[in-house]
Amino acid sequence: MSDPRLGDLLTASLEDADVVLLGVPTDEGILRNGGRPGAAEAPGEIRAWLRKLTPFAGQQFRRQLDDIRVADIGDINGGSLEALHNAAAQKARELIASGKIVIVLGGGHDVTYPLVRGFWEGLQAAEIGLINIDAHLDVREKKNGLHHSGSSFRLLIEEGIVSGRNFAEIGIQSFVTAKDHFDWVIQRGSRILTFEDATTAHLPNAFEECEVAITHGEPDFPLYLSFDMDSVRASDAPGVSAPAPIGFLAEEAYELAVAAGLSNNVRMMDIVEVSPPHDVDGRTARLAARMIAGFLAGVANRVK
Repeated sequence: MSDPRLGDLLTASLEDADVVLLGVPTDEGILRNGGRPGAAEAPGEIRAWLRKLTPFAGQQFRRQLDDIRVADIGDINGGSLEALHNAAAQKARELIASGKIVIVLGGGHDVTYPLVRGFWEGLQAAEIGLINIDAHLDVREKKNGLHHSGSSFRLLIEEGIVSGRNFAEIGIQSFVTAKDHFDWVIQRGSRILTFEDATTAHLPNAFEECEVAITHGEPDFPLYLSFDMDSVRASDAPGVSAPAPIGFLAEEAYELAVAAGLSNNVRMMDIVEVSPPHDVDGRTARLAARMIAGFLAGVANRVK
């Protein structure tokens, strides 16, 4: 085939897959947190743009995307948000236990909580690392006793799923972060690399700095990456739940995704808060798709 597309290469078979795509389409957690809905439509929209991309990552990569096997197993659907979360945790547990690298298409940021829980349980590891790339800390308390899109990381730390010393946040912005929440994260021994700090450094270096800090330089330390698209400035990613006038450039978001793909530690990643009803020309979903392709290029070129 002279002009192959990723859609031609994706399979529904898990048996020989190196990487698995999974959708968790929900925006109930965003509504609970007072955000604008729309993220439930994101998995389908991101997939549509991903399937149109070619597997050629460029001459800077020795291996291309057709050198790895990628399965798309569809979406988790149905029931209450809590039932959906339980199903997502179970599926993450199964996929990680089987040795797959997993990419999840959200959904609101609430889905990270059950997914990380399933990641931890599937690995049966004493410790895991977690990096959140986001404009917000997302360590709010529950509302009316219910988990929402702003509480994932507080719950993960409070419940002992992730140790504070193994958690880092990259891209946190001024004026959308409460000082009490900032202090809460720091007091748990976690690493915060603000937007200003991250953009001062070359972003792949910023990612690696946080990775080393929370894995303590240990080899084969399992790492989960959560990427909230509202960390990208609204002119590049208008279709998100909480658009920001400043943020990472599209190119910088792509660079971060490639850096994560190249890391042997990163075994699971989610991309959340894409909101197609608020997008412009599919700009945000296209960027999310390009980031997934960049992550896959990194995976294909990992040092064995």
